[in-house]
Amino acid sequence: MSKYAKDETVLKTLATGKTAAWRQVYDDWRSPFRLYFLKYTKQSPEQVNELFQDAMVVLHRKIVNGGLQAPLQSTLKTYLFGIGKMLYRKQRSASVNWEDDIPEVAIPSEAENRIVMQEQAAWVRQLLDRIGDKCRDILEKIYLQGYSMEAAAEDLGMSGAGAARKRKFDCLKKMRQMIKA
Repeated sequence: MSKYAKDETVLKTLATGKTAAWRQVYDDWRSPFRLYFLKYTKQSPEQVNELFQDAMVVLHRKIVNGGLQAPLQSTLKTYLFGIGKMLYRKQRSASVNWEDDIPEVAIPSEAENRIVMQEQAAWVRQLLDRIGDKCRDILEKIYLQGYSMEAAAEDLGMSGAGAARKRKFDCLKKMRQMIKA
Protein backbone atom coordinates (compact mmCIF):
# COMPACT_ATOMS: atom_id res chain seq x y z
CA MET A 1 0.00 0.00 0.00
CA SER A 2 1.25 3.48 -0.88
CA LYS A 3 2.20 5.86 1.89
CA TYR A 4 0.16 8.52 0.07
CA ALA A 5 -3.10 6.56 -0.06
CA LYS A 6 -5.18 9.50 1.18
CA ASP A 7 -3.74 11.76 -1.53
CA GLU A 8 -4.31 9.08 -4.16
CA THR A 9 -7.98 8.99 -3.16
CA VAL A 10 -8.13 12.77 -3.51
CA LEU A 11 -6.35 12.43 -6.87
CA LYS A 12 -9.04 10.04 -8.15
CA THR A 13 -11.76 12.45 -7.05
CA LEU A 14 -10.02 15.42 -8.68
CA ALA A 15 -9.50 13.45 -11.90
CA THR A 16 -13.28 13.28 -12.30
CA GLY A 17 -13.25 17.08 -12.57
CA LYS A 18 -15.82 17.63 -9.81
CA THR A 19 -15.98 21.33 -9.05
CA ALA A 20 -16.67 20.85 -5.33
CA ALA A 21 -13.53 18.74 -4.90
CA TRP A 22 -11.40 21.29 -6.73
CA ARG A 23 -12.92 24.13 -4.71
CA GLN A 24 -12.09 22.30 -1.46
CA VAL A 25 -8.47 21.75 -2.55
CA TYR A 26 -8.23 25.38 -3.64
CA ASP A 27 -9.57 26.67 -0.31
CA ASP A 28 -7.45 24.29 1.80
CA TRP A 29 -4.13 24.97 0.07
CA ARG A 30 -4.40 28.66 -0.81
CA SER A 31 -3.31 30.11 2.54
CA PRO A 32 -0.40 27.69 3.15
CA PHE A 33 0.83 28.33 -0.41
CA ARG A 34 0.60 32.10 0.07
CA LEU A 35 2.36 31.99 3.42
CA TYR A 36 5.19 29.88 2.03
CA PHE A 37 5.76 31.96 -1.10
CA LEU A 38 5.39 35.30 0.67
CA LYS A 39 8.09 34.18 3.08
CA TYR A 40 10.62 32.84 0.57
CA THR A 41 10.12 34.90 -2.60
CA LYS A 42 9.58 38.41 -1.23
CA GLN A 43 6.90 38.85 -3.90
CA SER A 44 3.90 41.06 -3.38
CA PRO A 45 0.69 39.36 -2.24
CA GLU A 46 -0.82 39.99 -5.67
CA GLN A 47 2.11 38.25 -7.38
CA VAL A 48 1.80 35.29 -5.01
CA ASN A 49 -1.93 35.10 -5.80
CA GLU A 50 -1.09 34.93 -9.51
CA LEU A 51 1.54 32.28 -8.86
CA PHE A 52 -1.00 30.20 -6.92
CA GLN A 53 -3.54 30.53 -9.73
CA ASP A 54 -0.96 29.46 -12.30
CA ALA A 55 0.16 26.51 -10.17
CA MET A 56 -3.44 25.37 -9.71
CA VAL A 57 -4.02 25.54 -13.46
CA VAL A 58 -0.95 23.38 -14.09
CA LEU A 59 -2.04 20.92 -11.40
CA HIS A 60 -5.56 20.78 -12.85
CA ARG A 61 -4.26 20.08 -16.35
CA LYS A 62 -1.87 17.40 -15.09
CA ILE A 63 -4.57 15.60 -13.16
CA VAL A 64 -7.47 15.91 -15.62
CA ASN A 65 -5.29 14.93 -18.60
CA GLY A 66 -3.91 11.89 -16.74
CA GLY A 67 -0.37 13.22 -16.46
CA LEU A 68 -0.35 12.62 -12.72
CA GLN A 69 -1.40 9.18 -11.55
CA ALA A 70 -0.92 6.80 -8.65
CA PRO A 71 1.38 5.74 -7.12
CA LEU A 72 2.37 9.20 -5.94
CA GLN A 73 5.91 10.11 -4.92
CA SER A 74 4.76 12.94 -2.65
CA THR A 75 1.58 14.48 -1.31
CA LEU A 76 -0.50 16.47 -3.77
CA LYS A 77 0.10 19.58 -1.69
CA THR A 78 3.88 19.10 -1.95
CA TYR A 79 3.46 18.56 -5.68
CA LEU A 80 1.53 21.85 -5.97
CA PHE A 81 4.27 23.67 -4.06
CA GLY A 82 6.84 22.12 -6.41
CA ILE A 83 4.87 23.43 -9.38
CA GLY A 84 4.87 26.86 -7.74
CA LYS A 85 8.64 26.72 -7.27
CA MET A 86 9.22 25.74 -10.89
CA LEU A 87 6.93 28.51 -12.15
CA TYR A 88 8.67 31.04 -9.92
CA ARG A 89 12.09 29.98 -11.19
CA LYS A 90 10.92 30.25 -14.79
CA GLN A 91 9.46 33.71 -14.17
CA ARG A 92 12.40 35.06 -12.24
CA SER A 93 15.32 32.94 -13.42
CA ALA A 94 16.38 33.10 -9.79
CA SER A 95 17.53 30.60 -7.26
CA VAL A 96 15.87 30.64 -3.89
CA ASN A 97 16.81 28.59 -0.86
CA TRP A 98 13.53 26.82 -0.28
CA GLU A 99 12.82 25.14 3.02
CA ASP A 100 10.91 21.88 3.11
CA ASP A 101 8.63 23.24 5.81
CA ILE A 102 5.29 23.58 4.03
CA PRO A 103 2.65 25.14 6.30
CA GLU A 104 -0.07 22.64 7.23
CA VAL A 105 -2.56 24.97 8.86
CA ALA A 106 -4.19 27.75 6.90
CA ILE A 107 -3.28 30.68 9.15
CA PRO A 108 -3.81 34.04 7.51
CA SER A 109 -0.61 36.02 7.41
CA GLU A 110 -0.37 39.65 8.37
CA ALA A 111 -0.06 40.59 4.70
CA GLU A 112 -3.11 38.53 3.78
CA ASN A 113 -5.16 40.17 6.54
CA ARG A 114 -4.04 43.60 5.36
CA ILE A 115 -5.12 42.84 1.79
CA VAL A 116 -8.52 41.59 2.92
CA MET A 117 -9.01 44.71 5.04
CA GLN A 118 -8.00 46.97 2.13
CA GLU A 119 -10.42 45.20 -0.19
CA GLN A 120 -13.22 45.50 2.36
CA ALA A 121 -12.46 49.18 2.95
CA ALA A 122 -12.55 49.88 -0.81
CA TRP A 123 -15.86 48.02 -1.06
CA VAL A 124 -17.37 50.03 1.81
CA ARG A 125 -16.12 53.28 0.22
CA GLN A 126 -17.89 52.30 -3.03
CA LEU A 127 -21.09 51.61 -1.14
CA LEU A 128 -20.83 54.91 0.72
CA ASP A 129 -20.32 56.75 -2.57
CA ARG A 130 -23.48 55.18 -3.98
CA ILE A 131 -25.72 55.48 -0.92
CA GLY A 132 -26.26 59.25 -0.91
CA ASP A 133 -24.98 62.22 1.05
CA LYS A 134 -27.35 62.07 4.03
CA CYS A 135 -26.66 58.39 4.65
CA ARG A 136 -22.94 58.73 4.06
CA ASP A 137 -22.74 61.64 6.50
CA ILE A 138 -24.47 59.85 9.37
CA LEU A 139 -22.66 56.54 8.85
CA GLU A 140 -19.26 58.22 8.62
CA LYS A 141 -19.89 60.27 11.75
CA ILE A 142 -21.05 57.29 13.80
CA TYR A 143 -18.77 54.52 12.54
CA LEU A 144 -15.66 56.28 11.26
CA GLN A 145 -15.45 59.39 13.41
CA GLY A 146 -16.83 57.85 16.60
CA TYR A 147 -19.63 60.37 17.19
CA SER A 148 -22.34 59.53 19.69
CA MET A 149 -25.94 59.62 18.42
CA GLU A 150 -26.52 62.91 20.17
CA ALA A 151 -23.38 64.51 18.69
CA ALA A 152 -24.17 63.21 15.19
CA ALA A 153 -27.73 64.52 15.43
CA GLU A 154 -26.55 67.95 16.58
CA ASP A 155 -23.82 68.13 13.91
CA LEU A 156 -26.26 67.16 11.14
CA GLY A 157 -29.01 69.48 12.38
CA MET A 158 -31.40 66.68 13.33
CA SER A 159 -34.02 66.88 16.09
CA GLY A 160 -32.30 64.43 18.43
CA ALA A 161 -30.60 61.10 19.05
CA GLY A 162 -33.76 59.16 18.13
CA ALA A 163 -33.84 60.75 14.68
CA ALA A 164 -30.15 59.94 14.20
CA ARG A 165 -30.76 56.30 15.24
CA LYS A 166 -33.68 56.06 12.79
CA ARG A 167 -31.64 57.49 9.92
CA LYS A 168 -28.72 55.19 10.74
CA PHE A 169 -31.08 52.20 10.77
CA ASP A 170 -32.65 53.21 7.44
CA CYS A 171 -29.25 53.82 5.88
CA LEU A 172 -27.89 50.46 7.01
CA LYS A 173 -31.03 48.80 5.64
CA LYS A 174 -30.49 50.58 2.33
CA MET A 175 -26.85 49.47 2.31
CA ARG A 176 -27.83 45.84 2.95
CA GLN A 177 -30.27 46.03 0.02
CA MET A 178 -27.48 47.40 -2.19
CA ILE A 179 -25.27 44.47 -1.15
CA LYS A 180 -27.95 41.91 -2.00
CA ALA A 181 -28.67 43.50 -5.39
